[in-house]
Amino acid sequence: MAREKISIKKLSELTGINYETLKLKFRGVTEFKLGEMLLVKRKVFNGETLDYLFATEEDPADRNV
Repeated sequence: MAREKISIKKLSELTGINYETLKLKFRGVTEFKLGEMLLVKRKVFNGETLDYLFATEEDPADRNV
């Protein structure tokens, strides 16, 4: 989002997902549903994979094993 200069508010406007709901999801209080993830990808980041968009520091794929 930072690279594309898209704020949570702008993401809310583009996707129709409630702003307060998005804030909770980005803080990790609640989780993204698959439909929301697909909506974000389709409306804003269509060229990226879901793995890339929603990777976290806790993802095992991020660790060098």
